[in-house]
Amino acid sequence: MIEPGVNYADRFAKKVRRSPKKYPKTIRDMVDRYYRWKKRKDIWFDLDRANEMMDWVETFIRHVKGRLAGEPLILEEWQQFAFANIYGWVKENESGDVVRVIREVYIQVPKKNGKTLIAVGALGYAMYGEGVAGADCYCCASDFNQAQYAAKPFAATVLNHDALLESSHVYKGPKGSISSITYDYLREEIAFQNQFIVMSRNIDSIEGSNPHFVLNDELHAQENMEQYDNFKSAQISRDEPLMFNISTAGKGSSSVGMRVYREAKEVLKNDDNDSSFVMIYEPDKGYEWTDRKVWAMVNPNIGVSVTMSALETEYITAARSAHKKAEFLSKHLNVFVNGAENYFEQDQVEHVLVDDLGELQGETCYIGLDLSKTTDLTCVSLNFPTFDDNGKALLKVKQMYFIPDADLDYREKEDNVPYRDLVERGYVQLCDGKMIDQDQVLEYIKECMDEYDVQQLNYDPAMSQKLIEKCENLGLECVAVNQYPNVMNAMIDDSERLIYEQRIQTDNPLFIYCALNLVVVTNINGMKGPSKRQSKKKIDGFVAFLVAHKETMMQMDDVDQDGMDDLISEIYR
Repeated sequence: MIEPGVNYADRFAKKVRRSPKKYPKTIRDMVDRYYRWKKRKDIWFDLDRANEMMDWVETFIRHVKGRLAGEPLILEEWQQFAFANIYGWVKENESGDVVRVIREVYIQVPKKNGKTLIAVGALGYAMYGEGVAGADCYCCASDFNQAQYAAKPFAATVLNHDALLESSHVYKGPKGSISSITYDYLREEIAFQNQFIVMSRNIDSIEGSNPHFVLNDELHAQENMEQYDNFKSAQISRDEPLMFNISTAGKGSSSVGMRVYREAKEVLKNDDNDSSFVMIYEPDKGYEWTDRKVWAMVNPNIGVSVTMSALETEYITAARSAHKKAEFLSKHLNVFVNGAENYFEQDQVEHVLVDDLGELQGETCYIGLDLSKTTDLTCVSLNFPTFDDNGKALLKVKQMYFIPDADLDYREKEDNVPYRDLVERGYVQLCDGKMIDQDQVLEYIKECMDEYDVQQLNYDPAMSQKLIEKCENLGLECVAVNQYPNVMNAMIDDSERLIYEQRIQTDNPLFIYCALNLVVVTNINGMKGPSKRQSKKKIDGFVAFLVAHKETMMQMDDVDQDGMDDLISEIYR
């Protein structure tokens, strides 16, 4: 029962502060943000508003499955903290009205931690409890069937309460599916209707909509950003809209969930977006996936809806299979993975991306070229073998990507890559039309030759011959590197070692994107090669890097102290 006057956000925050080792860093960061907000003067915490919402949820939302079926939902402390923050923080808008601060929510918890009922609670309150006249509410997922996981419990909530059902109508589709719910009522003798709509794959109906509440369920399974982006744009004119994103971690580096997750992590890190509330239960860096303490740390409903014995059972099969391990990590530890077929995981390569590679003008480099014709990325990879201040060998990778500008909207949505933004940041060049402009690629190579000490250009022979002839006419030594396992195996092994030892740096986010998409095939002799056919997303940037690394892996020698002294003397003589 929600008690008036009790600050449930404070209660949970103090618990985290008293026992910080029991909670992941993402939750500690979330609590730190809450305490920073309490010191602010431009926003304030409305305790009554927060508790009113939670009281509505515990009054109307019921469990619909399992041993608690039929029982009212009693919010756990972590759920209370989420709702208190989402609905309690308010501010004065430009019109002088007091409105909610939070407009978008990202909650990521492992499977079986009750996330669906959290979403149903927020959805029910938006439609029935918040007092918004003519509220349009939507439920979105990867497809219509996935959306039913939230739609059916919500319909059950309406059907099981006379107060809600009296003025509501539940519309059903094939096989008992829920398509929509309407709520008709009078306010000051004026008729209003709030409605709930389950979205299908047809997103054309979003145009012209003015949604008050949008539930995005299981974002990790969504592969196209268009629905998410269109709904977010459609909410901009409302005073107190809410986009409620709730998910478990998933597989793949290019899902909608991964993109929104990365943005959410930036909010936690920088606290630079007041409109966003973020709650992520995930392991800290360097976690041990077999550690039961980690399991308990990232499953907030451990002992309630999640049991250690059930996790033990899942772990036994996960320990025997790479595929099952990927499932265990994503579903039960809430870690984004690439799946058993992908070569690198997110936490393996994320440190490779840095803000600045430093001054490279005049430095020795080797170029790798992976040239495409139309839909693939073309990449020019400049590999600079160098060393850090201690003489430790270091490989700096500067890349430029080329992509046709025709159908760019489609490409951005299909790949879930903000190519236009990357163009503005200097990491991508657009080619006019539907084809890669090889002369434009050549001009970039010429610029590199003027600025850096280019030793050699290695290239994938496919579709490169004309461009290579022009490069050779510039006096540039060009060497073909076939992408067969017996050729590429050494580069793949060495790049994996360098990544593990944190000896590779790049400033181009697309390098990380391509690395995470990499699928490797093994021949009968156990040698590895990159597979564009089996990789579901673009890997061209990592292939270009590997092609150049055929030379740079031979240049990765540490410099001892005597060598460093000689080098410094040479530089400053």
